Amino acid sequence: MSTRLFFACAITLIGALTLTAQSGTTAEGLKYTVLQAGTGPAPKMGQEVLIQVEGLDSTGKVEFSSRDLGYNIHFQLGKETDPISKARDILMTQMKKGSKYREELPFSLLPAEVPESKKSGYIVSIIEITDVMDAKPAACDLFVETAEKSGIAAAEAEFKALQKSNPKGYSFFEWDINAAGYKALEAKKVDVAIALLTLNNTMFSNSANTYDSLADAYAAKGDKEKAKANYLKAFQMNPKFTASKEKMEKL
Repeated sequence: MSTRLFFACAITLIGALTLTAQSGTTAEGLKYTVLQAGTGPAPKMGQEVLIQVEGLDSTGKVEFSSRDLGYNIHFQLGKETDPISKARDILMTQMKKGSKYREELPFSLLPAEVPESKKSGYIVSIIEITDVMDAKPAACDLFVETAEKSGIAAAEAEFKALQKSNPKGYSFFEWDINAAGYKALEAKKVDVAIALLTLNNTMFSNSANTYDSLADAYAAKGDKEKAKANYLKAFQMNPKFTASKEKMEKL
């Protein structure tokens, strides 16, 4: 499941802010409320965080829940350079491990690719910072580099070797590998995406999300049978993956 647009757009804080108050509104019209003050360390630029996110519509209906879907969202502060990601990272550094906060983002602030019909009301998100850690190089990034230089087979061999020989020296997060797979799909590198998402599925076979994502890659390849099989598996493992069922029925 690709949630890149949701997370790219759900947090928009441009410019400096301090969270001395429990709630406020940014200059861009984003409302925020600190629901729970964290007691752990504050993340710094260059560090990594694990978060849980609930996305609500303006009526309070849950549209997305990372916890319900069974995975943590992981990223490195400062790694992405687009304005929205930079703003999100600024906010994170104002928080602490254990912090939980609510945001109301006006649809009018969303990127141009969002349909005008959707640009009314708010995207409401509840974010909880569950862990803060020092950054490690992501094995999936190395996979992409090696696949580009030496081919997919070499990248797979290197990835598996690192799992055995240096598992603590590299990060192997489901979310990272999943995101790298979707980036490969966007770049029309479908075979690279399938290889990455297959590795992710092997490592995290208890995650319905890995089956759904692999199905998306097979669908992009035109392999309807494998796509259907993986969509079905995702839905069977977690009936909250209704999008998997819908995509399967459209093939």
